Amino acid sequence: MTETSFACPVCEALDSTSLYPKYRGKCITSQMFFCEDIQLDNRCCESCGFIFNAKGIRGKEETIYNTTTWKPKPQIISFGKDRKTTHRRALETFMGMADIAQTGSLLDFGAGTGAFLKEFVTEYPGWQVSAIEPGDGHKQLAEIPGLKDAYNAPYYTLEIKDTFDAVVVTSVLEHVADPLGALRWIYDRLKPGGMLIMQHPNFEHLPGDLFCADHINKLTVPHTRALCECAGFEVVAEDVETLTFYFSLIKSDAPTNRLPDCGEQNLKIAKAAEHVAKATVDAVARAVKNAAETNGKAAVFGCTPISFMAHFILDCRQDIACFVDENHHVWGWDIDGIKVVGPQRMQELGITDLAIAISPMYWKAVESSMNDYDVTVHVPTP
Repeated sequence: MTETSFACPVCEALDSTSLYPKYRGKCITSQMFFCEDIQLDNRCCESCGFIFNAKGIRGKEETIYNTTTWKPKPQIISFGKDRKTTHRRALETFMGMADIAQTGSLLDFGAGTGAFLKEFVTEYPGWQVSAIEPGDGHKQLAEIPGLKDAYNAPYYTLEIKDTFDAVVVTSVLEHVADPLGALRWIYDRLKPGGMLIMQHPNFEHLPGDLFCADHINKLTVPHTRALCECAGFEVVAEDVETLTFYFSLIKSDAPTNRLPDCGEQNLKIAKAAEHVAKATVDAVARAVKNAAETNGKAAVFGCTPISFMAHFILDCRQDIACFVDENHHVWGWDIDGIKVVGPQRMQELGITDLAIAISPMYWKAVESSMNDYDVTVHVPTP
């Protein structure tokens, strides 16, 4: 269905394709707390292809981010042969993509509590670092050795005269109302030939972001690449195979000002994400139904926006006994009065049915590992 009431934040075109879900009420954020009376109005621009939530917290960013309620969540561990924080993983990825000198000046655009900067200055003590963080995490930036400046305000209100050898942007553009404007702001504060390194959630692999209140932009690799080129950057290296994508870019002589032309490509991505999201909610519904019919208990696997929002969509909070996740850093979280537990507790809690509500990249692996716990695993139907 074509919507025409809200201009695309990138190209200002009015025509957009409406996406699932249509919802208004209590809604989860990426920091795993709830905002009240949030509307999910996801769309794909029919002109440039930008995928965005026309509502969510759009227009309320400063109110939401600049409160003590907004607390950066504990660092999620990247799973693999060696477990590392996401910020350490990001730095190592950047080091593999870009030739980082031993000295220079770096601005962290949206630094949070400074987790990435702490990793960076440990690896590159010769760099002078500064940070922008409009939220409450700014208070912890003082712990970073050698920090030159820390700005506790939205970027567009700042008149920073310095220019930098590099700017790092980790999981920020999905939050800002004007991502192209943010990239142009960064371009103006880089030295000639300066480096921009970025990491963002890959919506193509994270369709659950359709349920996230503060991820008002659903970033894809092709559209974000074109957006960067429009703002004046050249992509020199990228890593796009995981849940997050990484770009290493350099400042070119001038912006191209050519808006993205990804309408058909991004609509295909958006429709696939919509299908996965609906299938995931359906998997939760099947788990609840089967548990009720067998006098058992249902649980949801995953700590994602869609895992925490499915019971709102289905109006079945009373039927979800717990959330389950293998990452021990999230055990004990309380989400809408429902605890997050490890899989080893499912038998103790009487769980008989488990719905998988995570990225499709991990469906098979999780299904295989959960089959060891004597529960019926409900995987979304592709």
